[in-house]
Amino acid sequence: MTFLNILLIIVSTTIGSMVGYKFLGKAKKIDLEKTKQDSEAIIQNAKKEAEEFKVKNKGGIERLKTHVEEGIEMSTKLLNQMETALKNKEQNLQKQEERVNQQRLKIAATEEEISAKEEKIKKLEKDYVKLLAEKSKKTEEEAKEEILRRYEGELSADKEKKLAIVVEQTKENAHRIAQKIIISAIQRLCSPTSVEPRAILVEVPKDIIKGKIVGKDAKNILYLEEILKVDIVFNDLPKTISLSSFNLVDRRIAQKVIMKLVDARGDINKEVIDRAIRDSKKEIDKELYEIGKKMVDKVGLKNLNEELIRTIGRLQYRTSYSQNIMRHSMEVGYLATIIASELGIDVNVCKVAGFLHDLGKAIDQDPNIQGSHDFLTKELMEKYKFSKEEIHAAWTHHESEKPSTPEALIIQAADALSASRPGARQESIEKYIERLQALERTASIFEGVKKAFAISAGREVRVIVDPELVDDEGTRSLATKIAQKIENDLSYPGKVKVNAIRKTKVIEIAK
Repeated sequence: MTFLNILLIIVSTTIGSMVGYKFLGKAKKIDLEKTKQDSEAIIQNAKKEAEEFKVKNKGGIERLKTHVEEGIEMSTKLLNQMETALKNKEQNLQKQEERVNQQRLKIAATEEEISAKEEKIKKLEKDYVKLLAEKSKKTEEEAKEEILRRYEGELSADKEKKLAIVVEQTKENAHRIAQKIIISAIQRLCSPTSVEPRAILVEVPKDIIKGKIVGKDAKNILYLEEILKVDIVFNDLPKTISLSSFNLVDRRIAQKVIMKLVDARGDINKEVIDRAIRDSKKEIDKELYEIGKKMVDKVGLKNLNEELIRTIGRLQYRTSYSQNIMRHSMEVGYLATIIASELGIDVNVCKVAGFLHDLGKAIDQDPNIQGSHDFLTKELMEKYKFSKEEIHAAWTHHESEKPSTPEALIIQAADALSASRPGARQESIEKYIERLQALERTASIFEGVKKAFAISAGREVRVIVDPELVDDEGTRSLATKIAQKIENDLSYPGKVKVNAIRKTKVIEIAK
């Protein structure tokens, strides 16, 4: 309790007693002596507490004073350190300024020296030209022209040598870089085999249902084959119907029709078959759009026409040498994107052109549409307003028009990588034999070749050389010429090794 609070209590107590005595009119008399003693006791306690408070706070004040003094001392030291650092920096700046001034003086002196030497060189050149003109009895202009011609010839020869070196180095580097990029693209592409079978099988719960679908005198099956343009085989396997067709969309429709007929109740006649065909075509039409939409979203193409998406979906049911064109298109798009990103070329153009380069194959089996698939690709892409760069890169991959952009060349490379990788395509036996015969014919046209054999599935040509017409050096040259001829004239996957053999056999008989 503070001294001020004690005084307030005494005053309020006294006043309250007086007021009570005056106004209440009580007979009780206040004991003044006792009140005085109580007041003095309260005052003494208040003084004691004040003294204790003073002593107590004196220690805090001393500590605060000490703390403030220490802070002032630390601030003074910090200011002194900052002042010293500023003085050091000022001195360093002065030294740097002096060094800069010295360097400027040196540069100015060097420039003056260079200018003097340039003037001296100009004077020497003039004196040289003048002296040359006097000795050759020509004018100074004629002497200058003669000097220029001489130096121009030397510089031209030197430039050609340097240019040849640069071209050679560029070719070597370009070949190495191209190999690295192609290998990287192949390694980064993870794609399953895209070979598509010609025939598909539809399971039937019971063999009796097969007879129901065939109908009396096989009328139903003949009608189905005529309408759908597919071959249907019922008798090869139990509880199985085999469907085959070159047009895989028709084959898919036939598959849906057969599945519906398997589930059909009652007799199967032409009306039931026609209804199944109509329903199946509607379902396949919806399925084509869903397939196309899924692939378009996967590639990342936006805002495409609905009919174009449905046409893209048809690529799922199109093959080339048994390779599924949808998977092939995806591979070409991925490979072209990877190569373009490595080379810093327009990635979007390569992606679109690579994915759509075989778009014409979606409609080229229609008997009402004429033209090769690359020209049809061009027409479709022009119809749906793709850019000129995308159209050119997409449709020139077979060189119907000479590729004129880097993107078009990348599409060619990506198409070759996807189509010629091992297992990507299956040749027909006729095409396979024709390719082997072409290799043998090409090697046999050269003089000195006795016989040529295509072996290792067309990956090697073994040439037997007539030793009387061709020597060892000629054999090497002949192998090189045959390899160049095959490279220029024939189309083949991978590489073809030319193995030229010259054998001399000498027989002597000792008697």
